[in-house]
Parts: sequence; C-alpha cells; structure tokens
Amino acid sequence: MTRGPPTPRTRGIYANRTLNLRGIKAIGYDMDYTLIHYKVDEWERSAFEHARAKLISAGLPMEDAQFDPKSVIRGLIIDRQLGNLIKTNRFGYVKAAAHGTRMLDFEELRRAYSRSIVDLGDARWMFLNTLFSISEAALYLELVDRFDKGLIDARIGYRGLYDAVKQAMDGAHMEGQLKAEIIADPDRFVELDPDLPLTLLDQKQSGKRLALITNSEWHYTVPIMNYAFNRFLPEGMTWRHLFDVVIVGARKPDFFASRQPTFEVVEPDRGLLVPLVGGLEVGKCYFGGHAELIEQVFKVPGEQILYIGDHV
Repeated sequence: MTRGPPTPRTRGIYANRTLNLRGIKAIGYDMDYTLIHYKVDEWERSAFEHARAKLISAGLPMEDAQFDPKSVIRGLIIDRQLGNLIKTNRFGYVKAAAHGTRMLDFEELRRAYSRSIVDLGDARWMFLNTLFSISEAALYLELVDRFDKGLIDARIGYRGLYDAVKQAMDGAHMEGQLKAEIIADPDRFVELDPDLPLTLLDQKQSGKRLALITNSEWHYTVPIMNYAFNRFLPEGMTWRHLFDVVIVGARKPDFFASRQPTFEVVEPDRGLLVPLVGGLEVGKCYFGGHAELIEQVFKVPGEQILYIGDHV
C-alpha cells in the first residue's frame, strides 16, 4: 500500500488526554471560537460597546465606562452575591478575587471566602466560559464600581446588576447588531487559519463523518464560513462539502440534554425553515434539533462521536 505525503504538523491533531481517533467514527464541531477564531480584543470590545449602549438606555450610568481587555480572562467566575470576580483552584477554593475593578487584599479575601468552596451548580456563581464572557464580566465590574459609589439604586443589588448585564448582552446578540458588524467587516474581527479547512478535509478523506453544530443563526453562519474556509479549499469545493450535516440555532447545551423542535433549511439563500418530518439526511442543513438525531443519521452510537467546541 502506497502512503501519501506526510501531513504537515500544522494540520496535525493534538490532545491533552488520551484519545484514540480510530474509535471515533464521527466528529461534531462548534463554529464560534472553535472553527472561527475571533480577534478577541475587537470582538469583545464591540460586544462591550453594544451592551453598554443598552445599559445606558435602561438608565444605568455607564457613559464613561471603558473596555479593558486585560481586566478579565475566560475561566474566571463571577460571584453574583458579593459582586466579585474570582479565581479558584481545581478544588474550588478561591485563590484571588476582585470587587468591581479593585483587587481584594489577603484579609478581605479570607473574610469573604475562607469557608467557601465554589460549586458551579449553584446559581450564585457564573463561570466565564462562553461567547461574550470577557465583555460581560468587564461590564459587570464597571457596574459594581458605580453601585458602590451610590450611583445606582441600592435595591438592585449585585445579583440585579448581573441580570442587567446579561439582558443587555442578550439583547445586543439577539438583535444581531454585533454579528451584522462582523459580517460587514470580517477582516477586522476574524483570524484566518489556512490549515484548519484542510485539516477537516483530511478527516473527511480518512472516513470520518463531520457535522457542524452551532448556536449561531443561518444568516450569520453562511457568510462567516464562506469567508474563513472557502478560499483555502481545493477549487470547486466550499465548506458545505466538508460537513455531512449542518445544524444552526442548536441552543447548546440543551442540544445535548433535551429534545428540541427541528426544522430543515429548505431555501439556503433565504434561510427559509420548514418543520422536519422524519430524521436528518446527509447533505442537508437544519435548525434546532438534538444530539440523538446525529447518532441516527450517522448510524453511530454516542460513544463513537467526538464533539469539539470551546465549551460544552
């Protein structure tokens, strides 16, 4: 048997734990922050500004709030009860914290958390591991500072401040303001990776079944994937050829845990949806759905399907 040329290292697969890809028959990919890499400063700054405008419209004093990309990183945790941003070790003990934009000293940290073990299942804690996490936390810290100065009604409380930020962020996202800005100027927001589309092509040619499963809407997914993938694929091929199934509006993590309504995208140019009758079909695109449908269309049990995303 003749071997082809070795795969370049930049198209290799690396894992931080044991993974036998021979046992994996299908791979599902998230899009945002997984297949599409964003310039975090630009992306989060824009999200911050859109949500800040909504907070101002809601009557909160955020006119002079500035985005500091170095103030927050993903992986930190918001304490909605005390208005803090915390860092824990792997056992859940708090090792550092900031109240608003001010770091707590050792004694303040001890008083606040010496008896606390962070349980992310408790609604008190919000883990920053999703899209918009950095801008969301930066807005929250700015609001906490203003709350402590007496500029915001005391009845709102630290939990209410977080709810206000979440509502503003969701509003900017759902109204499509930020994503419309990205589509209009993708060079500003998206980091291109020439090897990534070819890595997926390697996987497909080796016999893996591939699925794109994203929470983003159809009208955003198409132009951003066209921009980031098509130019690096062989002539005549687009990103659609890489994926056996495409699912948008997946509403993860619910996609993995519950049965949601499923719609087929029947007019790709317009994104027209019709309710799905029966199961998924290879080569088609869908909205919503649930993980069991992927197992059914690929005829593969869940333990032989790998899902890759920035978080699950």
